[in-house]
Amino acid sequence: MAKKVIKIATRQSILAQVQARAVGDAIVKKHPDYEYELHFITTTGDKFMGDLSKVGGKVAFVKEVDEALLNGEAHIAAHSMKDVPTDMPEGLVIKAMLPRADIRDAIVCREGEDFANLKEGAIVGTSSVRRAAQLRYAFPHLEVKPVRGNVQTRLDKLRKREYDALVLAKAGLDRLDLEKRISDVLEPDMMCPAVSQGAIGVECRADDAEMVKIVESINDEPTWHCVNTERAYLDHLGGSCHTPIAGFVEITKGGNLRLIGLVASEDGKQILRTRHKMGYDEWEKLARTAADDLFDQGAEAIIAATHRD
Repeated sequence: MAKKVIKIATRQSILAQVQARAVGDAIVKKHPDYEYELHFITTTGDKFMGDLSKVGGKVAFVKEVDEALLNGEAHIAAHSMKDVPTDMPEGLVIKAMLPRADIRDAIVCREGEDFANLKEGAIVGTSSVRRAAQLRYAFPHLEVKPVRGNVQTRLDKLRKREYDALVLAKAGLDRLDLEKRISDVLEPDMMCPAVSQGAIGVECRADDAEMVKIVESINDEPTWHCVNTERAYLDHLGGSCHTPIAGFVEITKGGNLRLIGLVASEDGKQILRTRHKMGYDEWEKLARTAADDLFDQGAEAIIAATHRD
C-alpha cells in the first residue's frame, strides 16, 4: 500500500530546508504510513535584498508560504517562529513546535580573529534592529551595519572583508553544522534574544482535521508554552519588525515561568528591561505584566518613535 505524501511548504535556503526536513522526519517517525516531500516557495523576503520594512518586515518571509497552504499547494509549512507574525492569517494555525534549539545569538569573525580584539570602528553586520540596538549599547566603539542574505551569503561577505564580524542566531549555525565558525556566544544578559528564537513552528489549515491531528502529535509542550507566552508578550507591546524588542521565557526548576524582556531605542541609548516570574498556568498574566512593566518605564514612546520612523 502506497504511503500518503505530506507536502511541506518551505523557503529554498539550506537552513529552511533543514528545518522543514526536521518537521517531516518527526512526523514520519510518529506516523510511518506517511512520507513527505518539500514544496519550495520563493518569498518576497528572499527576492528583496533591501530594507525589509519596505516590504512589510518579516511577514515578507511567510506571506507566500501562507498563500501556498491556503491555495492547497501544500499541506503544512515549517517556519522559524521568530518570523511568524502574532496576527495569523484567517484559516491558518500553528499547531506544533519542535523542541527548541539554543536561544542565544553568536558572533562570527574571520578565522584567527577575535571579537574582543576588534578595533574601534570595526564593522559588525546584522539584519536585526534588536541586535543592532544592543550592540550599539554594549559596544559603542563598533560600527553596526545591516547585512542581508542567507547564512552562506553573509559568511562570504565576511570573508571578502565587507564586515569584520557578524551576529547570527546560534540555532541556525548549529543546524547548518557551522558551530566551528562561532567566535563567541552572547549570553542573554548581554544580548537578549528575539521572541521565539530557536523554535520551529508547524502551520496548517485550521479546517484540515487530518493534518491538525498529525501536526499536534509532534508538538513539544514546554517549547509551545514558552514561545506562546513570548508571543503574547510581543502582542501586548504592539511592536513591529522596526522595534528593538527582545524577550524569552524559561521554565524554572520549581516549574514556574520566568520572562525576561527588553525594549530599546534604535540607537541603543535607551534600554528598558523587565523580569517577572509566575506559575506555569499564568502565562497570559505573565505576558501582560511584563509588557505593562515596560510601558510603565516608557516603552510606549520608544515603540511609537520607531513606528514614525
